[in-house]
Amino acid sequence: MQKKSAEKTFRKIEHGIVAVENIFLVVSLVAMVGSIAIQVVCRYLLMISSPWCEELARYLFVALTFIGAARAFATKEHIGIDLVDTIAEKKCKNPQKVIALFNKLAILITFLFIVLFSYLYFDYLQSIAVHPQVSASMHINMLIPMSSILIGSILMAYHDICRLFYSYQTNDEATESA
Repeated sequence: MQKKSAEKTFRKIEHGIVAVENIFLVVSLVAMVGSIAIQVVCRYLLMISSPWCEELARYLFVALTFIGAARAFATKEHIGIDLVDTIAEKKCKNPQKVIALFNKLAILITFLFIVLFSYLYFDYLQSIAVHPQVSASMHINMLIPMSSILIGSILMAYHDICRLFYSYQTNDEATESA
């Protein structure tokens, strides 16, 4: 019973995070398209340059990429390779166990990679904090746009942990019902 409540709590938190990610992605995409539209109007109709629009669009694109990747992790809409599934179905007597084991291993390896990347990127951001850099056109601290990469990576790691947790919950239920 306690496992079910833990899974329910995990799912509620994850759904809340995904909802915030969705809102951020929509607002960022609208802002990026608006920024690019302003740039086009300024450059081709008004014959003036507005470099801050281009820079803003670039930073929003990076944020969209990493937060969007985290959302794809959460909703399982990321790219997948089913080679192991195909081979296991042809060669194994019990392919579901092999596929489940491989999926857990893939989730764990992905999690470890994301944690290592986040740790190294956090160190890099700390070095930027010591010697602050300012963006060329918008004149904002570069920690602001660069932190979206770390935030997206942390969200990916969280969603990866949830996937691993859910996969163990599913196995426990299958074992209990057998």
